[in-house]
Amino acid sequence: MARKTAEETERTRQQILRGARDLFIRRGYNAASMEDIRKHANVSKGSIYYHFKSKQQLLMEIFEQKTIEWIEGWRKSEKPDMPAVEKLYALADYWQEDFDDPFLKVVDEFLTSQGVDTGTFEKMIELAQMQYPVIQAIIEEGVAAGAFKRDDPAELAYIFAATMGGLGMAYYEKVPRDRMRAIYRKAAELFVRGISAK
Repeated sequence: MARKTAEETERTRQQILRGARDLFIRRGYNAASMEDIRKHANVSKGSIYYHFKSKQQLLMEIFEQKTIEWIEGWRKSEKPDMPAVEKLYALADYWQEDFDDPFLKVVDEFLTSQGVDTGTFEKMIELAQMQYPVIQAIIEEGVAAGAFKRDDPAELAYIFAATMGGLGMAYYEKVPRDRMRAIYRKAAELFVRGISAK
């Protein structure tokens, strides 16, 4: 039997990831077994275990893809001529809209129902930190344009990210979408007011 090309191997890997994501969303993380994922992705047992040693590894790969897609999605929606203040407002809207992604429920289930090991938890934090440079770039742009006062942009990016992430509680409290959007916008306005050069 001929060996698969690198392209075919990657295609199989992506097929498994798509199948796992879909099944996790439909059934939940705990209810989906590796065998269920294998069947859903329509791959052999050898293929799934060649690419992924465990369900947890699959989840982490999907979470990493989601984080990268989030950043790429923001870059596509970001308008280069938009002032930094408007970019922060748009980023707050984008952040809030992301809570509609059903995969986030899967991540929540994983975090709350599993004894997550230190390495996995650290990897999740590392993935979340991938958003910081996006925010920091906007803040640096605002400082350069004179819209924001000089301060540590990395620290401010962390504060903005923590604020947006913390507002995720509204998702669990079933706050209506339009109200949630207004809350995110208000948080961005308060943040901008605090760093405004005027």
